[in-house]
Formats: sequence, structure tokens, C-alpha cells
Amino acid sequence: MWLVILTLCLVHIYSISHGPRWLFYSTKPLPAVLLASLVIYSPATDYPTYSIFIALGLMISSIGDIFLMLPKDRFRAGLVSFLIAQFSFGYAFLSKIEQFSPLWLTVLLIAVGVIVFLMLLPSLGDDRWFIAGYFVSILFMANNATIAWLNQPNPLAAMAMIGAFIFIMSDLVLAVDRFRASSAFSRHVVMFTYYTAQALFALSVIWAA
Repeated sequence: MWLVILTLCLVHIYSISHGPRWLFYSTKPLPAVLLASLVIYSPATDYPTYSIFIALGLMISSIGDIFLMLPKDRFRAGLVSFLIAQFSFGYAFLSKIEQFSPLWLTVLLIAVGVIVFLMLLPSLGDDRWFIAGYFVSILFMANNATIAWLNQPNPLAAMAMIGAFIFIMSDLVLAVDRFRASSAFSRHVVMFTYYTAQALFALSVIWAA
């Protein structure tokens, strides 16, 4: 299954520049769906809530993928889908937190999020409140992933935390590409980091089995 997922990811990244369009459309959401199925059928039982919400986040992400790749712009629908997915991931990480500290980490992430949002704000137009909501969701996710690792500093928690910050990197590249300056390879970077983050989330469940 992993070989299939890796192949689909690489084929999709290739199709961004080379097509054909049917290949681009058919391959984009499939990795998230297959990763979700691996999580669902994983024998891990120590943290069932964690597994369920990671799988749910992956499935909702695939819906967001579909909205964002449609020929007619469905950016807001896609953004709302990913907002829900990030809260799902964030709740999964929250289920592993025993002590919600340190507070300075949360304050730091909020401060960085506000700074980045203000830098993008002049270009956001009518999408600014949707983007603001998404910032809240992804910071919630990254904050919980990091605190979960600080609570239980093991390789699986580290994997999830690294995935969280790679996800942020993916979204930052996407935001700059859409609202600031586009580049020829920005979408390739977005999808490579996006798939990497999703795989790390899934592995944080599967390797616990």
C-alpha cells in the first residue's frame, strides 16, 4: 500500500506541470484517502481517539483537495474543509496531552501567527476572515502536536510534531503563491510538503501498533 501511495504522490506532483488533466485530478485526493484507510485498519488500540481523529482529518483533507482542484474556484470551500481537518488533527494531538504546558509555546505560536497574518493581510481581500479562521485551526493543531511531544518525547510524537510544522510550511508556500507572488515550482513544493505531513501523521498511528 505504501508503494501505491508514494507512486500516486509522485505522479500527481509530476502531473502539475506535465498533465494530463485527468491524471492531475484523479491522483490529488487519493493519497489522503489511502492513508486514512491505513489508519482506520491499523491495529493500534492504545489511543483509539487519536487514531479516529487522525483518520477523520485525512478524509476531510481529501475533500478539501477536491474543492481546491476544481476548475471553478472553490477556494473558500476548500479552506473550510482544511480548517475542519486541522481541528480534527489538533483534537487527536490534544487527546495525548496530560499537562497543557508550557504556556510560552502557545504565546509564541500565536505571536508568529499574528505576524504572518498581518504580513499577508493587504493581499487577502474578502478572504481575510476565512484565512484568519484557518490560522487559528492550524496553530491549534501545531501547538497541540508540540505539547504532546513535550509531554511524551518519543519518536511517534516527534513524527507528528514534525508533520505539523511541515504542514505549516506547505500552507505558507501556498499562501505566498496565491496572495503574493507565484512561482513555477510553488505548487510542487506545496504538494510535496503536504503529502509528507500527512504521511507522518498516519505513521504516528501505524507505527504505534
